[in-house]
Amino acid sequence: MEIPEALAAAAAYLASEINADAMLALMEDGRAYNPTFQEIFDRFMIRNTTNSHKKRIKFVIATSDQETYEKLSTRSQTKVIKLALQPPGRISKIQHAICSGVQKGVFWPGELIVCLTGDGFLGGIDTLFVHRVVGSESTFAEMIESDPVLCAVVEIAMELGRDGYHGQPIGTAFMVGDSKAVLRLSNQLMLNPFRGHPPAIVTDRKDKEIIKKYAVFDGAFIVNDDGRVLAAGRYLSANAKVDIPRGLGTRHTAVAAMTAATNAKGVTVSGEDGAVRIFEHGELKAKINPKSKTLTEILIE
Repeated sequence: MEIPEALAAAAAYLASEINADAMLALMEDGRAYNPTFQEIFDRFMIRNTTNSHKKRIKFVIATSDQETYEKLSTRSQTKVIKLALQPPGRISKIQHAICSGVQKGVFWPGELIVCLTGDGFLGGIDTLFVHRVVGSESTFAEMIESDPVLCAVVEIAMELGRDGYHGQPIGTAFMVGDSKAVLRLSNQLMLNPFRGHPPAIVTDRKDKEIIKKYAVFDGAFIVNDDGRVLAAGRYLSANAKVDIPRGLGTRHTAVAAMTAATNAKGVTVSGEDGAVRIFEHGELKAKINPKSKTLTEILIE
C-alpha cells in the first residue's frame, strides 16, 4: 500500500476512534484521490452510516484546482471546498482550508477534524494530524477568499501570470472597489472596450477570456464592488505618497498610490516573473506565486 492510501486508512480509523466530526483531505490536482484512496473512504462512509453507535462524520476535500473541484463535487457523500490560494506550510494550509470551510458553513467552531495534507499539494499526501476548529482567523488569505469579486480578480491575475500570452506572463493591474473615486483619479489611455457593451463580470467564468484579452494593452482595469469591469486601459494618476519595496516599477507604484487615495484594493501582475501582488491602503499586503498559488503575506515593520 502506498503512503497516501496508508494515511487515508489511518485517518479513517483515527476519526472513528476519537469520535471526530470530520475528515479533511487537501488535494491540488486529484492525483492522490485514486481508486484505492476512494475505496478506503467509501468503506469508512458505509461503516460510519450503518453503525448506530457512531455519529456521522463529514468527509471534506479542499482543492484549488477547478477540474478536481468539478469532478469531486459530483460525489453526493463528499463535500468539496474550492480554494483560490494556499499559504505556505502544511499547518497554514490546513488552517486556511478550515477557515474557508467555516465561512462556507461546512465546518463549525468546536468541531474536531482529522486532516490529510502534503508538501504544497503537488507532492501528494504525506501528513496526518488532528485539528480543533477555534473559529476563522483574520488573515489576508481569508479576506481574499471571503470576497468573491477580489477572489475572482486574483484568479484571473494568476492565470495571466502563469499562462499569459504564449507562455509569457502579461503585466497588468486591476483596481477593485470604490470605482467612482478610482475613475475620478484616472483617465483613458485608449478607447474603453467595455463601454456600451454587455457587462463583463469577473465572477462569471465565461467572461474571463474577454477580460484577459484586453490585459495586453497598457493601463489598468477598473472593477466595481459588484464585479463588473467598468473600464480597461486606464491611466492611474492618484498622487499619494507610498512606501513600497525597491525594485517594483511604475505600475506597482501607481496602484499603491491609488489604494492610498481611495478605498479600492489593487492587484498587479508582473510582466517579468508573473508574480501577483495585492495592495491596500498604500501598502503591499501580499505576494502570490501564480504557479503554486502560494500566498505570502508581507509584514510591515
